[in-house]
Amino acid sequence: MKEMTEKVLFVGGSGVVGSRTVKLFRERHADIPILIGGRNLEKARAVAREVNSAEAVEVDVDKPGLGLAKDVSLAAVVMMVPDEGLNGLALAQERGVPYLSIGNWLAEVGAEMAHFMRRPQASPIVLASHWHGGTAVFLTQATVKSLETVRSVKVGAIVDELDATGPAAIADMERGSEGGVGTLAFKDGRRVWLSGAATRRMIQAVDGRKFDAVAFAPYDVVSIHAITGAHDVRFYLASSVSSSRLRGGDIATELVVEIEGEVGGKPQTCRSMIEFTRGQATLTGVSVVLALSTVLGLEGRPPVSPGLYFPEHIIDAEWFLNELIRAGATVVKDVEY
Repeated sequence: MKEMTEKVLFVGGSGVVGSRTVKLFRERHADIPILIGGRNLEKARAVAREVNSAEAVEVDVDKPGLGLAKDVSLAAVVMMVPDEGLNGLALAQERGVPYLSIGNWLAEVGAEMAHFMRRPQASPIVLASHWHGGTAVFLTQATVKSLETVRSVKVGAIVDELDATGPAAIADMERGSEGGVGTLAFKDGRRVWLSGAATRRMIQAVDGRKFDAVAFAPYDVVSIHAITGAHDVRFYLASSVSSSRLRGGDIATELVVEIEGEVGGKPQTCRSMIEFTRGQATLTGVSVVLALSTVLGLEGRPPVSPGLYFPEHIIDAEWFLNELIRAGATVVKDVEY
């Protein structure tokens, strides 16, 4: 592969998740130039000093072209913060480079679709605003292979109450909860907006403890419905002491996917789990780096062609889970319960 001279721009690359993602990308790809874009240039410079072949640049998400000079050569635009005016997407399309975003919500996706449909051949657009960049989707995808029919998928995400999420991420989750009327799910084969008592459920942690959880609607809900065809799809979120910390270990984030289906006409239920003890920011960062590396053609396959994608459209589930294991995750698949 020839040396890449264009720069991968990480907008929000000095934030909690952004800075971790930048460092993970550098660990995986030692020589690709990086631009760390932020409103606070000093914070961006501080991160750049920790990363080889990286430089800081001031960006403004409310300005056309993000306020960048026309002569800045880009390899990709990665939005680690909400692209509320879609100026990052427009910039990627103008330059004909890949775009990857983790900061938008289902209720907002129509705007990105409109931009894509207007210029479908401009660049590959990867919408990765799933929980931790698609981890639950890939775990579900790998699990349902053993089933002939999938009836129900329920995802439980457990966040350790001591895990530092970052103020930008918290503000963004609050913003996302305002979209739509209630929380999107699939019930009896139809889209529904959950509200009131319907948004609550008990979910089970990796160690079997049960928590009161609230329904949440990241992109995972529609991805899982499209992949499985399940009549019932829900995503629930809880915060408590993680199973790992209770055992005396590190802070962890957990995902538990419970699936009901059929094999040979007989009902079957299974449960798959991920436990990750390096923090939410790192788990999201690993997922973003795997998607970005794939779309750029850095994983032994050609670059991804222009189009509109979720991560599961460009990444093999088993490869993704194996990469998570290499990054320190514990993955347990297809356990009957």
